[in-house]
Amino acid sequence: MLDIVKAEYQKTKRSMRRRLLWAFPVITFSLAFLLTLGMTNSYAESVWNWWYTLLLPGMLAIICHLTVAQEKKTHYYHLMTLPTSKRKMMTGKIIYLGFVILTSNVIVFAGASLGGLILTTRVPLGGAAIAVLLLSVTQLWEIPVFLFFSERFGLIAELLVCLFLTVGGTIIAPTGKWYVLVSAIPMRILCPCLHILPNGIPAEAGNPLLHRGVVAPGICLSVLWFVFATVLFLSWFEKRETR
Repeated sequence: MLDIVKAEYQKTKRSMRRRLLWAFPVITFSLAFLLTLGMTNSYAESVWNWWYTLLLPGMLAIICHLTVAQEKKTHYYHLMTLPTSKRKMMTGKIIYLGFVILTSNVIVFAGASLGGLILTTRVPLGGAAIAVLLLSVTQLWEIPVFLFFSERFGLIAELLVCLFLTVGGTIIAPTGKWYVLVSAIPMRILCPCLHILPNGIPAEAGNPLLHRGVVAPGICLSVLWFVFATVLFLSWFEKRETR
């Protein structure tokens, strides 16, 4: 499996996927700087809010599409000719894309923390570090979902699904039903870590959304969704390729 993941990494050299891994965080930093120019205690808050509510899902959707497009271009040559099972090869892709999420979150953490140090912020550094791990775990479910929609319906449908999930998550996250929609989970459990509400407004002391009791259930639900979506996608892909 490690060799498959390494092979996926090699495929991205000098590719658009590698550039997007840096481009989207840079876009996030620039957008936050422009929107909070002249404001205090706002830069890191804006970076994180734009990142996990919109730009991270958007980046992942496009990278998943490019991953599928690269394989389609060769008619899934490696999947069809190598002795390794198709399920195992696709699992390697999912693992690699999981590392993409983690790497991009680390980049955002570094930029938001440095910018916040210079421009002032109320986001706790320790909470932001924890947010990297939480966000990396709770966004994993998007990988098999985006791969499926990209493979089955194409980029436009995939981006529409991404937008629907993002908007829906932003609306539901502050409510008591945040656990109903999987895209609302990361937005909800990051509140006590970053002290930011899903709408980007800083959370004041005493706000019920700062309650940390949602973190463990949110992680468990996200992992269950990821496993469920991955099993369904791998089963569908394996059957599709054998037809």
